[in-house]
Amino acid sequence: MLLNRQSALAESTLQELFYRNMSSIEDARPKTVLALLFYHMNGMDEGLKRLKELNVGYGRHLRIRVCPDQPVPDHLNITELARKAGVDDWISLKDAEKLKEKVDYFYIPVLPFSTVSELLQFNDKHRPIRLLLWALMSGKKVSAYAAGADPYHSIWKEAGLDNGSSFLKHEMKKQLQRLGGFGIQLFQNAEQLQTYFKPAALRKEKQVVTAETIKRHAEAGSRFIEIGQGMIITPLARDAAQEYRMEITEKRAGEIYGNGNRSWKSNSNQKR
Repeated sequence: MLLNRQSALAESTLQELFYRNMSSIEDARPKTVLALLFYHMNGMDEGLKRLKELNVGYGRHLRIRVCPDQPVPDHLNITELARKAGVDDWISLKDAEKLKEKVDYFYIPVLPFSTVSELLQFNDKHRPIRLLLWALMSGKKVSAYAAGADPYHSIWKEAGLDNGSSFLKHEMKKQLQRLGGFGIQLFQNAEQLQTYFKPAALRKEKQVVTAETIKRHAEAGSRFIEIGQGMIITPLARDAAQEYRMEITEKRAGEIYGNGNRSWKSNSNQKR
C-alpha cells in the first residue's frame, strides 16, 4: 500500500514538473504575428510606424510576418513599405492560408473603412477577410490598430480630412464599435498595442529601461516612452531621453487603457 502511495506521489510530481516545463517552453517560444496589410486612402505611415515599434521592442519574442492584400503592391513599393515597417518577413496570402494554424496573433496594422465594412458583411470571397473570419471563428487572437477607421483620430485632422458631417463621422465610429463586438481587439494608441503584445516572459520579470532602450525607441520614431508599475529606469536612460527629446510618462496603478487612461509628464531629472 505504501509503495502504491509513493508511486502515485512520484507520478504526480513528475506530471507537475512536466507541465511546468512545458509552460516555460511555451512562454519562451517566439509568438507568430501575422500582420495583414491593407491599402488605405489616407496613407499607411501611422500603422507601419507602430508595427516597427512593436518589432523593435519585442523582436526577440515575436516573429512578425507581413501579408499584403493585393491592392497594396499595385499602389505602393513593397521595399519602401518593408523599410517603414522594419520587417523583412513578407509572405503571400496563399502562404498565409497554409500557415494559419500556426499563427498566434492575427493583426491589422492599417484598418481602412472598407475592411471594417467587409468584415461586418462577412465577405468571405475576399481572401484576407476569409482568413480573419476563420481566425475569429477558431478562437484565435485578432486585433487591429483602429486609427485608420476612426474619423476622430488625429491622422484625419493632419491630412485635412476631418471636415465631414457629424452624422458621417458618427456612422463611421458606430461601424468601428460594431467590429469590436466581433471579438476584434481595437487599439486606440501605441500604449495599448505594446501592452497587448508584451511577451509573457517580460511580464513576469521586472523590466529595466536603459539608455539603449531609449535609443531603440527613438530610432523607431517614437517620441515618448511609458514606464509601467514596477519598471526601473536608469539615470543614463533619463539622460538619453533628454538627448533624443523623448517624453517619459508613467502609467498609474489601477488605470486601464482605453478607459480614462491618464499619464503625467515626467521631468527627466526627477528622482524615482
